[in-house]
Amino acid sequence: MSSVGFWNCRGTRKRIASLYIKDFVKDNGVMFLGLLETKVSFFDRREINSLIGADWDYFQVPLEGLFGGIIVLWRSNVATFKVLETSQQFSIGDLEFFNKGIWRIGSIYASKDAYKRKILWEKLQIYSSKEKSMVIGGDFNCLLNKEDKRGGKRFSYSLGAREMELFLASNDLHEVGCVGPKFTWCNNKIGVDRILERLDRCYLNSTALCTPHRIMVKHLARIASDHCLILLNLFECKSEYKKVIRFEDMWISNPSSSALVKNIWKKKALEVYGQILNLKMKRTLKALFHWNKEKHKNLVQAKESVLREILELQENECNEGTLSDEDNWILKVKVSEFNSILAWINTW
Repeated sequence: MSSVGFWNCRGTRKRIASLYIKDFVKDNGVMFLGLLETKVSFFDRREINSLIGADWDYFQVPLEGLFGGIIVLWRSNVATFKVLETSQQFSIGDLEFFNKGIWRIGSIYASKDAYKRKILWEKLQIYSSKEKSMVIGGDFNCLLNKEDKRGGKRFSYSLGAREMELFLASNDLHEVGCVGPKFTWCNNKIGVDRILERLDRCYLNSTALCTPHRIMVKHLARIASDHCLILLNLFECKSEYKKVIRFEDMWISNPSSSALVKNIWKKKALEVYGQILNLKMKRTLKALFHWNKEKHKNLVQAKESVLREILELQENECNEGTLSDEDNWILKVKVSEFNSILAWINTW
């Protein structure tokens, strides 16, 4: 599946953020990712390789002061991205998937100040297109109705909300149904102080909605940030690759691999002397590969199980209004467990 993602990650240099990015990119076939509130003034190629991989290209909007920053990343072997304009509140450009057309994509990190957001709407209006499929997504920092909020101060239909709705209507931008937790941000407090809001969204124009692809928006679990990641599934994108078995350095660090190698080398090889070493090396590599595959499979199953529990708890909170103290504690433990499993998978 080819997907586009938007995430207010609250800092890209956090190790848990990097682990989470690698995991959801792999699991969801992400081809373009807009990272918001990166809190980074400059990213070099080495850091991008560590964050997401060497086959990704990027463009960054440095932060001003202590907050902000945007990085857009795209998989360079399947697409190119032409940046049209950027500011502290957005980055917009044309993403061309090889042999699959052009999508205009805006990554949004809107100001909390309604007057500054008005400048954002004016800028985005310039690049609104009826000819191209258009997607804008990210952290809009604006509530449109009382159902978008739970806890805290009473909702007020402010000037900022009216201006945002006017912008969306004027530029033919629409939301589609989503799966996952309804609220995309949490202040991570407990009891009566806990606040849940839907700040992160994804909008598409009619041209995008009329494409033959089955479009779906997912709100992924809040794991390494207090914001959900917003994922837009666009179309199937199959990649062909040839499987090559290579020796992995991490196998050496696992004590159980030594026992496996010893057992393989004890087996007799009915070959001419010149081929015995070759045969034993092949047997060892193949055995280590299948042992590694089984271990990795167990870790992935554990990860998916914990993730389901996290999503269930977060969705229950959205639907029922609150979690008990015990469930809040369980949620915290499960998120910590999920991060530990990701760290294991990253070294596997």
